[in-house]
Amino acid sequence: MLVICARGIYALMKQLPVQRKVVLITREPKQITVDFTLLKEAIRRKHPDHRIVVIKHKKLSATYIPKAFREMYHLATCAGCLVDGYIIPVSILNHRKELRIGQIWHALGAIKKFGHLASGTREGPNPRVAATMRMHQNYTFVCASGQVPASIYTAAFGIPADGVQPLGMPRVDYLLDEQTMTARRKRILTRYPRLRQTVEAGGRTVLYIPTFRRGKHIPYTQVASAFADDDAANTLVLLPHPIDKSPLPEGGPTILGTDFGVLDWLSVADAVITDYSAVTYEATLRNIPLVFWPYDIEDYTEARGLALDYASEVPGPIVDSAAQAVDVALSIPEPDYRRFRSKHLNYVTGPHGALPGEPPACADRIVEALELH
Repeated sequence: MLVICARGIYALMKQLPVQRKVVLITREPKQITVDFTLLKEAIRRKHPDHRIVVIKHKKLSATYIPKAFREMYHLATCAGCLVDGYIIPVSILNHRKELRIGQIWHALGAIKKFGHLASGTREGPNPRVAATMRMHQNYTFVCASGQVPASIYTAAFGIPADGVQPLGMPRVDYLLDEQTMTARRKRILTRYPRLRQTVEAGGRTVLYIPTFRRGKHIPYTQVASAFADDDAANTLVLLPHPIDKSPLPEGGPTILGTDFGVLDWLSVADAVITDYSAVTYEATLRNIPLVFWPYDIEDYTEARGLALDYASEVPGPIVDSAAQAVDVALSIPEPDYRRFRSKHLNYVTGPHGALPGEPPACADRIVEALELH
């Protein structure tokens, strides 16, 4: 009934004049992402006569209802829209035919299943709810950075293959801009004197970036304990999900890196330990060695599922314990990611997976795809 009422109200809103306005709707609760920041800059640069409205979308609840009307109004009167996740009004409403809506998914690629691929799993959406809420419908285009993610997105969003476009993501430009990354590195080293000492001592800064698990603790303390037994010249940085409630270690060679975003931490990382996180894709653009510790792969596969053949596709060694993960991270040599990038990031890299000489201007590509006038 609420959906029917919303569509009726929206039909009236669509009678209002269209404004020179671009709406960016994000699911990020605290701050605007790097992707949206760069998209805002591209819109201002290419279409200075268009106003930009950024909306932080809230989950479905009683308090969301009044906020939904604001989203509906801006969708009804905007010239273009970009989103970075599933946004209820975008999917359930019937929009003007000329309104172009782009999906800038919040990851460069996918190792774990999501969207329709995860439908019916323990952690995925309920199929009936997904159908009722028209999950991931109404996108004019979905941005992809490579051939393999494009095929996964086609299934996860439930859209035709030609709906996924080789536009990349703005964060690609961010990661490949050496001036930007050097500035971020300087800020982080200033904020954390221990990291500067690590660099001066010739040690390694290792990031542990695991995938969030609903209702389950992540073994941060195991990794920290294994790290504490190693040379004090090295530093471990933990980057938990914002809503993760897992116990965290205190003191020792460990830093809780919540003051900066994951992309910024890649400016100082000498190695990354992860499991199913899409940080895998971002690290390969910085040539940072990756170590994979999928300690619960059987349970995780049953609960959600993986979107690719894990053993053959992840671009780094797979280990069996926290101690082994730390040992490998502190000794792993410089990787060659060209094969991985040639399949997973070939829309934003050079021939055969080589890194491009210049950032590919993904933000500009995406804004052009909105076809603003």
